[in-house]
Amino acid sequence: MSVVSEFFIPFGSIINSFRSKANSFYNYGYNVLNGVTSFNQYGRDQEKLTMVLSNPAVLKVFCLQCDLFSMGKVSVQKNEKDIEDDPFLALVENPNPFTKTQSQFLWDFMFWNMLGTSYSLVDSAIVDRESNRMYFLNPAQIEWPVEMERMKDKMIFGDDGLSKIKDMTITYRYQDGTTLQFPFEKLVITYDLTNSTGNFFRGPSRLDALYKVITNSEYTLDAENINIRYSGKFLVGSDKAVGPSIKVGMSTEEKDDITAKIDTSEKSVWPLQSMVKIQRFVSDMAALELKEQYLHQYFIIGSMYGIPRDVLEAYNSSTYENQEKARAAHVNYCLEPKGEQFMDGYENHFGYPTQKKNITISWDHLPFMQVFAKEKSENQKLTIENLNSLLTLGVSIEQANEYLGTQFEIEEPEEEPQNGEGQAEGGQDQIGQTDSGEAEGDAEQPTDKKVNGFRLQVSNH
Repeated sequence: MSVVSEFFIPFGSIINSFRSKANSFYNYGYNVLNGVTSFNQYGRDQEKLTMVLSNPAVLKVFCLQCDLFSMGKVSVQKNEKDIEDDPFLALVENPNPFTKTQSQFLWDFMFWNMLGTSYSLVDSAIVDRESNRMYFLNPAQIEWPVEMERMKDKMIFGDDGLSKIKDMTITYRYQDGTTLQFPFEKLVITYDLTNSTGNFFRGPSRLDALYKVITNSEYTLDAENINIRYSGKFLVGSDKAVGPSIKVGMSTEEKDDITAKIDTSEKSVWPLQSMVKIQRFVSDMAALELKEQYLHQYFIIGSMYGIPRDVLEAYNSSTYENQEKARAAHVNYCLEPKGEQFMDGYENHFGYPTQKKNITISWDHLPFMQVFAKEKSENQKLTIENLNSLLTLGVSIEQANEYLGTQFEIEEPEEEPQNGEGQAEGGQDQIGQTDSGEAEGDAEQPTDKKVNGFRLQVSNH
């Protein structure tokens, strides 16, 4: 058998394999736990892709996650200031001739990352090189060299070993059997879980843990499909004995006659010699609770990928505000770490750390991210009030910052120039006197001071 025929498994057989109840899948689960993440599992990788694209519950979770991630905005910063004309921004806006938008590129990353590991092929390590291109690869079409299989769990402590791995040749096989070969160093790899389970170049997939859940979802859909198809069909039988026999049933002629009459629409009432019993194939579909079962499987799949219940909308959701907060929290705790990990890969690939540049991604521009703006503003206001109270009590700005966890600085008010009036001998200012001889400054007079742009009223004493 040729390599090409071994690699390309018929799509129909993959579907049948996925829908089957063979014990080999349970054996695979044992292999995942007992062994390591292996290379060159073309059939397994293609099967995972088929599972996602053929099951509505899994595909809904993938699309929801990818849609949210694709709304991110990539930026490049240096000294915490945005660089508007950085060449990486132009590259990510048009990474290749078939992916001409940044949002689609981000969408594709999250899709492949959710499958386990995303492999981004970058043609050149020089970011602004003319015709530089970036593509995501299908893991089912990547052929890893034998020497990399031996090195997959080896720890590297020197530059020589790392250089050897970077120079290893990776083969990418197209659907027509032709191949593309490139050095390993052209790959930017991002793992969904971890790369420390026995293969530093490939991470495990959450789909391995979700196989039974996805299978249950398939069974639920199959059961609903069968029940709906049979909901319009009936079982018709006689409850009278035929002749002297104790056998209950009908002759072939009677069966054919009843079938012909039931299927016709000419009349709605048919006179019969004896009563017959009519029963639906499906008496009560609601009792099966198939929709609840399907939603339950969908919720489990979504929660495995860290998506909150209100974002999934698998059940009756709470208020709109809570939904917006759930989306914002999902971005903060799930998508942002993934995005930073993804951007860090390109930082290192293009040598941005040596240039003191930072590639980052943010969702702060989205409306639902503003749901925390009011709470943040109120917290800042409370912090300023507490700082003002501490300074009024005579606490130093250093002690107040330490107590509040802030970094405020006091800007002393500028002294106004004096015209010579009211100055005492020795150049010291004379405090104005009242008729009673009391100094006007004896009354408590507030002094305006700025604290990081805020003007605070602090008592003189």
